[in-house]
Amino acid sequence: MKKRDFRSLDEATQAELRRLACRDLDAGTSVHAVASRYDVHYETVRDWKRKRQELERREFRGERRGREKDEQKLIQPKKETLIFNIIKDKTPDAVGIKATLWDRRAIQALVKKKTRFSPNLQRVSVYTKRWGLTPQRPAKYASEQDREKLKEWMTRDYPSIVVRAKAEKAEIHWGDETGVALSTYHARGYAPSGQTPALRLPVKRARISMISSITNRGDIQFMLYEKGLRVATFLTFLKRLVAHRKRKLFLIVDNLQVHHAKRVAAWVEGHRTEVELFFPAPLCAPVQSR
Repeated sequence: MKKRDFRSLDEATQAELRRLACRDLDAGTSVHAVASRYDVHYETVRDWKRKRQELERREFRGERRGREKDEQKLIQPKKETLIFNIIKDKTPDAVGIKATLWDRRAIQALVKKKTRFSPNLQRVSVYTKRWGLTPQRPAKYASEQDREKLKEWMTRDYPSIVVRAKAEKAEIHWGDETGVALSTYHARGYAPSGQTPALRLPVKRARISMISSITNRGDIQFMLYEKGLRVATFLTFLKRLVAHRKRKLFLIVDNLQVHHAKRVAAWVEGHRTEVELFFPAPLCAPVQSR
């Protein structure tokens, strides 16, 4: 009869046979008799007898075969966690890397700095996928912005505006200005490999400015204008914004000098039953209006 391969048994069965074999050895059964009884080689039983204490500590389970987990990793788990936390919490220049945002080369430099191992860019892509990192367009904030003051304004002053708006049945709007470039296109789409999709865009650069207001519900109104924001343009926007409106409007705007202009203040005062302006904590120094 062909002898059974002990290694083919599942781990729990192997552990139980080792336990029974050791019990029989304790009872005085010979090594050869135990080996015959449990269908294993007698040298295996001798090995169990020699490593009895170690087997009991492992609850008679066998030694783990093969390499240890993470043994062949070029970056050990603790280093991976350190690198990931740096990418998550800091910018490259904050850790001495000559880059403003994290890209593959910046991550490559960080890995080399922390581990002395310099992965190629393809390997960096493997790491970023493992760490759950994806390439994204950055959000933009004014470098002069005081986020602590804004947070304080949102928790201390803004709630009182909400209370007043409810009491006066007014509608809260947030106003801002931005520029729109007609040739800008950031969207991505799928296409067959090797067939890059193409867009027809005007060669001549065209740019126009936009001033808009948006409610907490997401309703938006906007007006386009050319060049910089002037007092007359802002007044035109305010007049159009309150036209045909049945509810008073609370408009929150930033601290551009245009918003604080005397002509604007006089017009708002003359229409205080229709609109009221609110100013959050200063974002930056006022810009000269014209």
